[in-house]
Amino acid sequence: MKNIKDYPKYEKISKEQIELMAAAFNRYLGNMRETLGVNKEDVAFCEEALLEIIELVWKRHIYFQVFHKLNGLNELKEASLYCFWILKMQPFAWLNAVKPNYKLNSIIALQIFTKGLYFYAEKKGKKVNMNKLTFEELYYSFRYRDWSKEAIMDLASSLIIQ
Repeated sequence: MKNIKDYPKYEKISKEQIELMAAAFNRYLGNMRETLGVNKEDVAFCEEALLEIIELVWKRHIYFQVFHKLNGLNELKEASLYCFWILKMQPFAWLNAVKPNYKLNSIIALQIFTKGLYFYAEKKGKKVNMNKLTFEELYYSFRYRDWSKEAIMDLASSLIIQ
């Protein structure tokens, strides 16, 4: 049995890492016109919630090191976790529109999820098994169903094929 001193010590995510991730989200919002068909100026986000999401994903890196003896998360699991926390915390909101925010957060979560799938598949020389119907059903599910972190990660893994 390992001694408690042999496990990695939790270190808070650095300010530089948080700034990098926050900048990535900002770039994503900047690209929203292209990916979601909306203007960046039409959408706001709760910076506190976004920073908390970044911290929670970071903590999951440590969790995987300690409990699964893995060196952090792969891109697929990380994208799944961002998707989960966006669905859970709903950090994005419409500014000047009478549209439901949960739909916006579902769209953003789904975009992050699918971009993570395709990025990971390309990196591993594999393919994504997702068609238009699967995408639409997943969007519905992200809006109205309760997901766990593990379920989203398992779904992502199951969508990657040879």
